[in-house]
Amino acid sequence: MNIKTLLTLILIPLNFCIGISQNTFVPDDNFERALIELGLDTAPLDDFVLTANIRGVTSLNLRDKNISDLTGIEDFAALSVLNCDENNLTSLNISQNTNLTQLFCRDNQLTSLDTSQNTNLNILWVESNQLTGLDLSRNNRLISLITNNNPLNVLDVTNNRDLRVLYCENNQLSNLDITRNVSLKFFNVNNNSLTSLNTSNNIELTEMACGDNLITALDISKNINLVYFWCPKNQLTNLDVTKNLNLVQLIFGDNQISSIDLSRNTKLELLWAAQNLLMQVDVSKNILLQNISLSINNITNFDVSKNSNISWLDIDYNNLCYLNIKNGNNTNIESYSSINNPFLSCIFVDNIAYSSTNWTNIDAASNFVTNQTECDAFGNNTLPVDTLNDFVGIRYILPTISNGNYFTEPGGNGTALYAGDVITTSQTIYIFNDIDCYSNESSFKVTISDGDYYIPKFFTPNNDGTHDYWQVYDNANVISAINIYNRYGKLLKSLAPNSEGWNGTFNGRLLESDDYWYAITLNTGEVINGHFSLKR
Repeated sequence: MNIKTLLTLILIPLNFCIGISQNTFVPDDNFERALIELGLDTAPLDDFVLTANIRGVTSLNLRDKNISDLTGIEDFAALSVLNCDENNLTSLNISQNTNLTQLFCRDNQLTSLDTSQNTNLNILWVESNQLTGLDLSRNNRLISLITNNNPLNVLDVTNNRDLRVLYCENNQLSNLDITRNVSLKFFNVNNNSLTSLNTSNNIELTEMACGDNLITALDISKNINLVYFWCPKNQLTNLDVTKNLNLVQLIFGDNQISSIDLSRNTKLELLWAAQNLLMQVDVSKNILLQNISLSINNITNFDVSKNSNISWLDIDYNNLCYLNIKNGNNTNIESYSSINNPFLSCIFVDNIAYSSTNWTNIDAASNFVTNQTECDAFGNNTLPVDTLNDFVGIRYILPTISNGNYFTEPGGNGTALYAGDVITTSQTIYIFNDIDCYSNESSFKVTISDGDYYIPKFFTPNNDGTHDYWQVYDNANVISAINIYNRYGKLLKSLAPNSEGWNGTFNGRLLESDDYWYAITLNTGEVINGHFSLKR
């Protein structure tokens, strides 16, 4: 073989290799078509693109191009920003793209992603894929990370200390340590399985969402820069926001919180506290409030008469007795609902005709009024209560009653008594009837005496239901007649045994407070004389 032939054999494969090195293999037609649209390649589709055309590209937007394979991306040596959102990618090799600072690959089907060579990354958005793991240990320049809607069960961000944004909503996390992410400002961990969360070091936080978890306690007292805070659907029993004076939106619905102090949160514009155990909510100082949802609680009284900026009010499914919306700006309220408040009789408003026309979500028993007189006219604040007469005897058995319950002290206090109980000591017994809104009470006196008869020493005829009559109790039917006299011996009243008694009048005239005398004739003919006092 001569030298010329030898040189030819050597140069042919060398030239072939040089030619191949000038092209990048791009097997996905949709990827190549996108490069043609961007002017980085020319038709027809041939699965190759000139490497020289792509080597210097720094930003590449391939969003929504129906791409399944990004083979060839490795030759984009200068690439800093890659957006491949909304494609059909199941894998993505970016190990050669070491200049990447921003990667957007949301809404694909990635099951894994290796970013270990991309140490310059500061933005990584991988939302809505199928990632079960993500190693970020070498991406310590990250400032924004979004992993929403992936089956991630572990996420370690302890090396990513520059993070400003962390959204990991709808993952499968049971633990998340953000104590080292001291620069964090925007944080969303909604819909995971967290049982606890420590935000004490995250004093820069302005937005925080941790709803749909299993958190039982949460201390946000150090997060004084919070503007938006959402923590619905957890297992919180307490929430202290007295240090969070910059709050504009506060959402903590569907927890087990029974009270909250909003007196210092004067910047609040939105309050969503539905489905808790709240009994009292005072928003009198929150004059900027526009949207309020307090449905499904135990609230009995609610006054928003000082909240003139309200445009949306939902207070369904409570135990409201009183609702005052008379704020001078009722026409600004675009959405109103107070249904399923069975005890709510009166809703105080600016204008009855306007509210009746525009606010239809009210119970049939509720009425729009402008003042207390109009409310009283509906007569829904009178609660029935049973009454029983005073008793004198050896023992007393409490009868069954329909309206109220027995107590030994007024106001439903003291010891509860029940129908069938045997009373063997002298006392006043109270019948107390109440619902969440109204209450009413009566009382009667039980005097235990083992004698044949009982003669009261005084009575107070003032129509208060107690001791209004002077009545002699004939326990053994031994009395035949009872006569009452004044101090001068004038007969004022004759009574039959066990009658209703004397009400302290003579010929329809009220007699003054004084001592009066009685003459009680027994069946034996014996007469018992004595006196008693009338007290007004």
